[in-house]
Amino acid sequence: MFEHRFVSLLGPNRWSHVPMLELHYRESLALQPVVRAHSMSSQLLQFLASNGYTTTHPQSVRNATEIAESLPAHNHHSDVFLLVAKWFSAMAGVPTQTNRLEKELRTGALESEATMVVSMEMEECELSQRCFEFSADFLESFENNQDFPLASKFRELFDFADDVRLGPSSRAILRAARRRDIPYMRLNRGSLVQLGEGKHQRRIWTAETDATSAIAEAIASDKDLTKRLLRQVGVPVPHGRQVANAEDAWIAAQEIGFPIVVKPVNANHQRGISIELYHREEILKAYDWAVHNGETQDIMVEQFAKGYHHRLLVVGNRMVAAAKGHSETVTGDGKHTIVELMEEVNKDPRRGEAYTDPLDVLKLNAAVMIELKKQGFDADSIPADGQIVLIRRTGDLTTDCTDQVHPDLAEQAVLAARVVGLDIAGLDILATDISQPLEAQSGAVVEVNAGPSLSPHVSPLFGKPQKVGDAIVDLLFPNDSPSRIQLIGIVQSRSSDLLVEQLSAQLRLRNLDFGMVSHGQAGFNGRIVDTGCENDASRVVALLGNPILSALVIHVDLETSANLGTCAPRLDWLIVPRDVFPEHPTNEQQAGLRAIIHAVPPDGQIFCDGLPESVWHSIVDSKQSSTKLQNTLDGAFEV
Repeated sequence: MFEHRFVSLLGPNRWSHVPMLELHYRESLALQPVVRAHSMSSQLLQFLASNGYTTTHPQSVRNATEIAESLPAHNHHSDVFLLVAKWFSAMAGVPTQTNRLEKELRTGALESEATMVVSMEMEECELSQRCFEFSADFLESFENNQDFPLASKFRELFDFADDVRLGPSSRAILRAARRRDIPYMRLNRGSLVQLGEGKHQRRIWTAETDATSAIAEAIASDKDLTKRLLRQVGVPVPHGRQVANAEDAWIAAQEIGFPIVVKPVNANHQRGISIELYHREEILKAYDWAVHNGETQDIMVEQFAKGYHHRLLVVGNRMVAAAKGHSETVTGDGKHTIVELMEEVNKDPRRGEAYTDPLDVLKLNAAVMIELKKQGFDADSIPADGQIVLIRRTGDLTTDCTDQVHPDLAEQAVLAARVVGLDIAGLDILATDISQPLEAQSGAVVEVNAGPSLSPHVSPLFGKPQKVGDAIVDLLFPNDSPSRIQLIGIVQSRSSDLLVEQLSAQLRLRNLDFGMVSHGQAGFNGRIVDTGCENDASRVVALLGNPILSALVIHVDLETSANLGTCAPRLDWLIVPRDVFPEHPTNEQQAGLRAIIHAVPPDGQIFCDGLPESVWHSIVDSKQSSTKLQNTLDGAFEV
């Protein structure tokens, strides 16, 4: 790949108010003409037509389509290169703006030669870097008249996105938080996320919250205890018990009565489950399969409840969504074996082994062999033309059925969640008809899950999506309760230390707990704290996680803001001293000012201390239209 370097701008920056990834590369390559943009556009659009789905973001396909359609209007390498990178980003689930191209020429970034700088919106740095690299490979293949393996590269990118991004459940909650203007930040490489700031903060881990009880989680993991507690309040559950070995499973089956189900005690994602079993041989095999696929020695045998698999989602005291599972089948053609028919079904691009794939891959495992044997088949059988062969009775949750749930069943779902003690719960229910009460159809609640996946409700293959993320955010922040603390920025200058002291004195007089980031140090309430952070951006993040703070004062630097973005996610209140700029500001100083002004939200306020006219106009041009601006410090300390 060509010589280049990346720069991550994590805060508001000179390009935008959102995080961006800059790519610097040689200007000579950037200005080369691209003569096959039409062919590139056709290939990308054709790929979209045959793979036009995504479970990662509702705007991804539309964004990718707009980008592909716009390619023929551009004929320089830098333009096409950036657009293709944005196309890959959209396909990875991170759509970007398409109404402008963020680029400029700069001198001295690579040795002494002029370089082209292109910039793209960023969610995770590594993912955006990979999109730029794929874009370079894509353009190189066209320049060399080589085929580009778009399908395999997309799969590689999709799987990489799964590794580095937050999961679909977390993203559904965060999209809802954005709609309510609630700030959030990722706290680790896993799924721990803080919503809100300082004293208003809450935390989630996928679909679990900081109010999810450890006791409730332990109860939900103990299937025997869960069923006993549910039965005591009148919620229908199947009879069953935990077994010690395969022979004990056969004994338990005879005690319970046929047909039965064999499954791991903690049967997440349908792993290791075999259902509707009658015979000793298949029960023994099902036990071994449960141990192997469930990766556990804790196995349960329970009564088989007839019906289809449903998942009901309870948030707080409401059932907010329901999804129905489907059985996996293949249809014979009189020519191909069952294994070959399964391989054909697996060519569906929606199928994969990642947890974000809409459909699972069909595999010839022990559970499938048990199911085939019941129907008189084995793996090499050739079903007759049109004959439907059941492969797996409980497949993926694909169909929304929220509006069909009987009120009594919804009420029982809420009761079950409350009995276990979960604020958010996913109930697995077997029912022939979800629009009828369970007792009338011998249905049952078979499992109560803590931290259930939201994907079946956010992006069902069939039916309408449900606003489950909004329900969880409303649970965390009810009745429009506050989520932000006040972030106050003062631009560094010769006089800014005095302004910081004056502002701090005002906050102390009001008995407010406030933090401070200034000159490479962090602290709160007048105490310097060793946060272990290496830069001001990470110090700000550390203080936003302090659960007692109501405000944060940030000493922002023009040079750092120009090169790395503003160190704060936003600045609600900004003070710009008179002596920030020399008589003739440098380009870097002006870029730093733009980055800082981009950090002020629409409802924010900017106070300037009699700035020169040229600087004042630059602020007016950079600020958001509804941001308040005045060229005096009157009222600047009345936060």
